[in-house]
This record gives sequence, structure tokens and C-alpha cells, in this order.
Amino acid sequence: MPVPMGGLNSISAGSAMPPSDCVRLFNLVPAEQGLRSRLGWREWCTGLTGSADNFVRSLHAFTGSAANGASNRVFAVTSTGIWDVTSSSTSPTQALAFPVTTGDAGYGYSTVMVAAGGHYLLYCDEVNGYHVYSESSGTWTAIAFGAGPSEVGGVNPSNLVHVHVFKNRVWFVERDTGNAWYLATGAIYGTATSLSMGRQFRAGGPLVGLYSWTYDGGSGMDDSLVGISNGGDVVIWQGTDPASDFALRGVWQVGAPPAGRDLAASVGGDCWLLTRFGLQPISQLVVGANSEVASSQLPTAKVASLFNNAMQGKAAKKGWAMRLHPEDATLLVMVPTEDGQATEQLVMALAPRSWSRYRDLPIYSSCVLSGKLYYGTVDGKVGINDGYVDGRTLADPNSYTAVQWALLTSFQNLGSASMKQVQMVRPTFLTEGSAPSYNAQARYRYDFTELASVSQAANTGSLWDVGTWDSAVWAGDYQATQNVTGTTGLGGDVAIAMRGTAITRTVLVGIDVFFTVGGLL
Repeated sequence: MPVPMGGLNSISAGSAMPPSDCVRLFNLVPAEQGLRSRLGWREWCTGLTGSADNFVRSLHAFTGSAANGASNRVFAVTSTGIWDVTSSSTSPTQALAFPVTTGDAGYGYSTVMVAAGGHYLLYCDEVNGYHVYSESSGTWTAIAFGAGPSEVGGVNPSNLVHVHVFKNRVWFVERDTGNAWYLATGAIYGTATSLSMGRQFRAGGPLVGLYSWTYDGGSGMDDSLVGISNGGDVVIWQGTDPASDFALRGVWQVGAPPAGRDLAASVGGDCWLLTRFGLQPISQLVVGANSEVASSQLPTAKVASLFNNAMQGKAAKKGWAMRLHPEDATLLVMVPTEDGQATEQLVMALAPRSWSRYRDLPIYSSCVLSGKLYYGTVDGKVGINDGYVDGRTLADPNSYTAVQWALLTSFQNLGSASMKQVQMVRPTFLTEGSAPSYNAQARYRYDFTELASVSQAANTGSLWDVGTWDSAVWAGDYQATQNVTGTTGLGGDVAIAMRGTAITRTVLVGIDVFFTVGGLL
């Protein structure tokens, strides 16, 4: 059986699913030659606190002007304020305390702005409004309402909940209105001017967020400003100066978005929107294909029912976001979680654009800096998603647990409608160290039961950060391993269920199935 590089398929009929797709796929993602085990996680900072809970409600990355990264920063935000988590620590420093720590304090959105005065990180909080981090001073400032040189007029900055930079202008969203506000070109302070987008919202609701879409309109590449309403209207504007040459390109309906404002990502030069129906590329929306063709071409088409099922129970919960993960070569769709509940992410491999699911990654909020994905948890911690083992803690950096992965291939008749009896399954793995521990069984009659968890066997290789220099030996390149597993059962359509562990970079490249063909009954 081929390795299901096509990823998850939740919409095809069971008897018609291609052998390149699969029914279940956890913690494996299409990569080189096959399905690779996902990256692991390790603690980076602990001890962050909030008022009513310790949720790290948002994470924000700042890339500074120094080429060596000396001025880069990572900031975590809880309901009590902003914390500097650039360096690994069990007692990070709170860089700014919020005056209001109730409600949605700590849920925020940020962007970097390079202005005449230097490099800045602009942040808008759902409750506490507009804040600015200055690279030169290394400090955060809550921006006040007024006409002073470091103040904002025209609109109360405490009511600004979203910030975006478009064509060298800073744009804001005002809480619970249809108003967008913008500053003068190149400015991060000053008098803001309003642009009412609410009059274009056919489905009503306030303005949720502002984003950029780069496209070629026939006269070269240009950027458009995209606004999304709480009712699901997408409004696209063209132009540079809102006071003179702004024009409305059109209004489209995509359905009410999930909670939050982190609803867009730039993928392959396009802007993808996170909606309750799936991921919607702006380019496809504007082209105006008929609804049947358009829905079948969405990036989430093959996992539409899986995606919609996640939205049904959690669309109103905070935590929805999209994040490009450079080191993992994936796009992560963060699915909200509650304290004490299992976490989950829907994952698209960028090259084949096929889907899988990640679990056991305690991600609640996230940001990317220098290719690394930093994440915040619901218990006051910040971690990094890298390496190939889970559970590295600051208290015991040498401790770890194996990454648990699982899959169920599509059901195939293996060439005939006759009954089959599978005797043996022989997977082939490529590893950069220890061979994986796994279990494999044949499944018949659309049995979707997942195999029980597998314990990692004793490590026979060496782990980075664990093995000893001049003593431990690293494999260097991939090594192929094959082991035969016996299985039982009888049926016309056959799938292979597997579950295993990985503690090094591990790729499943093939599954050999040995079976006997019987009669029709």
C-alpha cells in the first residue's frame, strides 16, 4: 500500500477513497519520501500569571534592526500584562502591567512598523487598547488620547482592538463599530482619521480585522486592504491615500468568522481567510467561480466535514488562529482548547497541501520568530515546537517523552471483491537514529478503531542534548528499517491501522501487506 501522502480525506465515500488518502492521521505530516513524525515541544519560560487564569492569551514576535538578532524579542501576554520571554527563564520579567485585567484583557494583535524614529512593535489589546514597544528604548508604552507628540487623537486609543500596517500607514479597528482608523503616512502617533466600512456590511456586525492582499491586477503587483466583518462580509479596498484615491473593489460574503481577529495568513502570495466553512483564498473569492466549483477548490475541501465539525462546537471560543510554521513546512490552524482539555491543531503540509492532525502539543497562542514557533499554554508557560521529542522541561531538561503518532489508511479491495486474510504487515521507515516502536494491524469492514498507545522501546541511538560528546554516536543520514508484524481478521476491503512512537526524525515510506485471497463469501 502506498503511504497516504494525500493526507486526510473526510468527504469521499469509504469505498471510493483513493489509496493515496487516509481516514486517520495524527502527528504525521507529508514530507520527504513519506510521512514524517511531527516536531516535539520543550519548555522555554514558566511562571507567567494572570488575574482569573494563567492563560498565555497571545504571543508576539518582534524582529529588530540588528542583523545578529540581538534586538529580537518575544512577548507573552496574560490578562495582567505583557511579559518579556525572549530568554528562557522560570521567572520572566513583566514588561508592562495592564490597568484593566478583567474580561478579554491579554487577547491582542500586533504588527511591526519601521518609522522615521526606529523600529516599533504595535499592539492592540481587546480591553486595554493601543500600546507601542520601541526598540531604541526597550520599553512598552500605553498610548494616551490627546494631541501630544506620543499620543493619538481623533479616536480614544483605549478603544482600538486591532492594528495593521498597509502601504506605510498604521490602521486600526475600533471596538464594536464598523470604523477603521488610519494615521498619517509613516506615523505611529498623531490624529487618526476614520473610514467607515460598516456601511458596506450587508450582514451587519462590527469590523473584526484588517489585512493585506497582494495581487496582479493587470498593471503589475499591488496591495489591497481587506476588511472582515463579524457577519462574514469581506470588503476589499484599492488605493494608497484614503483621503483621495481609495476605491471599493467589492463586497463578498464568506459566513461569520470564528472568534478572534487572527483570521488571515499569507500563503504562496495569496491571502487566506479563516472562516467557519474552511480556508478561503481571497484570489478565488474575487474570481467569482460558481459555488460548487469554488467549494471543491478550497484548500480545506478534502477535510471539510472534519473542519466544520471542529467549528460547530468551538467557533465561539477564543484561540482560533492560522500560523505558518517555517521549520515544520506547514500551516497550522489552531483549534481552541480549555484548561484541562486535550489540544489539537489541523495541519496542512505546504508542498503537497494535504492535511493531518496534531495532538499532544499544548498550544493555546503562538508566534514565529527566526523560523521557530513559540507557543503559549493555558497554565502560564511558553514553549518552543522543535526537535523530535515531547516534554522537555526546565526543571529536568534531560527528561522527554516520545512523539505518539497514528494512522489508518483508506480501505482498499486490493484488486478484487473477494475476501482477504492479511497475515503480515511490513512497514518501512527511514530514521536518523533509533528505529520507531510501533504496532500494525489489518482493519476490515470499515472498522475505524484506533490502536492502543505504544511504549517507546529503549533508545538504541543517541539524542541531541542527551548523548555525550566523544561517546555517543549519531547516525548522520537516514537509515532504513523494516520489521514484519503478524495480524488477523478477514474481509473484502482492507485498511492498515498503525500507531507508534518516534524520538528522532522518522519517516514512514511504505507499507507492504501480505495476504491470501479467498472466495466472495
